[in-house]
Amino acid sequence: MKRLFFCLALMCALGLVKAQKLEVKIVQDGATVLPKDDVYVLSPKTFSFEIKSAGVEGFLVGVTTDEYIYKSALGEADLEVMWFDETGMAESLFNADKEVFVNDEAPSYWYFTSTKDHRFDVEAKGNEKLWQATRTVNSFYFMDTQKTVAVRNMKRPVYLFFYTPTYDESYNLLDKTCVFKAQLVWK
Repeated sequence: MKRLFFCLALMCALGLVKAQKLEVKIVQDGATVLPKDDVYVLSPKTFSFEIKSAGVEGFLVGVTTDEYIYKSALGEADLEVMWFDETGMAESLFNADKEVFVNDEAPSYWYFTSTKDHRFDVEAKGNEKLWQATRTVNSFYFMDTQKTVAVRNMKRPVYLFFYTPTYDESYNLLDKTCVFKAQLVWK
């Protein structure tokens, strides 16, 4: 896994990975959920992220239930955001568990390099430069407690911050670009 992240960092440092366009929609019951000020109101049941990418092979995903960590990531509060100090965790290939990791300390790394190597549902298509994928979410895995909570049992909001990092040759974070942000609340 370290090798994967080293390669990503090297590609970013060399300017080979550039965020050009990433379109993210949240879909539930076959309909796109429209946000109000980045707040998505969902029923407590399965939903998915539908992603279309042009020029973005991968991105880091910070997920928390702590509003202040999220606001700090946005630059609206002043807590240390440990996501930006860590390289990220790789979730299962092809989204086998249909879950999202929740971790205040490290982001997840979602990527698509080919139809045989990605972190989305099996039917993802395209190539590393132009791809389209769905990531279905049935549950959240809380890294700190090592417990899985089904979406149907979620009560508290979940905050998501998708970003592309820019690193120097020593793998120090130089900059980050937010490519999607959301607060999920349950009705």
